[in-house]
Amino acid sequence: MHWQNFNKITSSFSRDNLVDYPWAISSSRIGKDVFTQRVCDCTSCLITNGDKAVLMHLIPLNKDNHIFSNVLNFLRNNIDLKDKNLQAVLVGSKNSKQSQDIWNKFVDLLDYLKIPTTFLKDGKSPTHLAYRTYTDEVLVSNLQISDAVLAKKSPLDALNDGFREVKISPFDEL
Repeated sequence: MHWQNFNKITSSFSRDNLVDYPWAISSSRIGKDVFTQRVCDCTSCLITNGDKAVLMHLIPLNKDNHIFSNVLNFLRNNIDLKDKNLQAVLVGSKNSKQSQDIWNKFVDLLDYLKIPTTFLKDGKSPTHLAYRTYTDEVLVSNLQISDAVLAKKSPLDALNDGFREVKISPFDEL
């Protein structure tokens, strides 16, 4: 999605649903429409059942973000992890040890919970992520995706332009 369209859509979202600095477990949001901006070396995880979403944006510099028992407790307290309709999108991470640690722990956790996941790894520029319940759609934007949209590339080509690794869940449509 072009960044201007992303901003236009998310401008109607409540600012209370913005996952913002300090990008910690405590700044995660639960709601019908949630969003975060500037995912760089952080990892952002969106989990939804189609009715509500949980969005986390964890910075690798915060040591508490690496304690995944805290992440699991947060998720257990805010979403039914046995809901068969859960799906996830994992965005971010860079090639640093700290960044990879959070990414890999999310991958393992989502696999353990058997939540189908789309992976968008190592964005080539700061990435924005949102979920809109009304249309049951995930919105993703960064500079390379915006350029690809202007060049009228396919959604998959746009994602491949925006990330170094892309793996789409068989339950997701582009």
